[in-house]
Amino acid sequence: MKLQHPDLVVRHIKTKNKIRKIVTYSSADCDLRKKHELFQRFLADNFVPSIFSKGYVKKRSIYHNAIAHLYNEYFIMLDIKNYFPHICHKQLSDKLFYELNKLTPNQISKLECKELIDSCSVNSRGLPLGFVTSPILSNIYLKEFDGILYGKLRSLGLANPIYTRYVDDLVISFKTTAVQTQPDIDKNIQEIASELLARYGLQLNKHKSRSYNMHTSNHVRITGVNIVIDSTGRRHLSVGRSIKNTLYWDAIHCFESNKQDTELVQKIKGMQSFVLSIEKCGYEDCFSENMIKKVHTLGFDSLKQLIDIL
Repeated sequence: MKLQHPDLVVRHIKTKNKIRKIVTYSSADCDLRKKHELFQRFLADNFVPSIFSKGYVKKRSIYHNAIAHLYNEYFIMLDIKNYFPHICHKQLSDKLFYELNKLTPNQISKLECKELIDSCSVNSRGLPLGFVTSPILSNIYLKEFDGILYGKLRSLGLANPIYTRYVDDLVISFKTTAVQTQPDIDKNIQEIASELLARYGLQLNKHKSRSYNMHTSNHVRITGVNIVIDSTGRRHLSVGRSIKNTLYWDAIHCFESNKQDTELVQKIKGMQSFVLSIEKCGYEDCFSENMIKKVHTLGFDSLKQLIDIL
């Protein structure tokens, strides 16, 4: 598929660190998007995702990606460099053929797999970030990788090894009773992951590799969610104080301004839903006495009660 396709446009999206070029659909109801939505539903109905994959999978999220590691002590975070643009079509086609025929033999031919991937791409390699089919195809591509990597981690003799992948973010954790773990474990695991990724035409972004030891820190951040050890030694998940403070002051400002700012209200309610999805309850415990008093002065028992009436 060439980029000059009438249903395609190039958009530039500003992210945290850079401007990213996205190839996507010209409209929500264009013919190409409708075709891709049919493909996506077909794939979702016939593909069983890796148990290690927490991104782009129904009923899995960054919450599940973090909570899997809740009771381990040592964490190694790795990042796949430019994941989507480097997916090999030939390998993806082979893996698609295997996965779709595994449960229902002869459901799809190799030629049909190739044609499906060609129709969901704009170049001879990689998947567009803006296509609805790219997320599930990317999970098909690394399902085998996930299983092999976990098996290799198990063979290292680590205590309670846990591995999860959220799209291109790999998290490996295990238990350790020492403040210092094995001196070469980080290097060893990076080499294992790097050598395995090379089979798929992928490589690690070594600048983003990092490790944490809960014996020397009371928290670790995994795909935007903190695992925190409180003063009693209890572990829990948290979005961090900065996000909750932003939620608090945006909500107070919105309520006191008496303006019908629909966009701001949606942002506040969305942020609160995110916080509750991670912390479930008690997220207001970090607020100062004066912040809590301010909410009470406005006539509410809690910030949540205030937000709910916006």
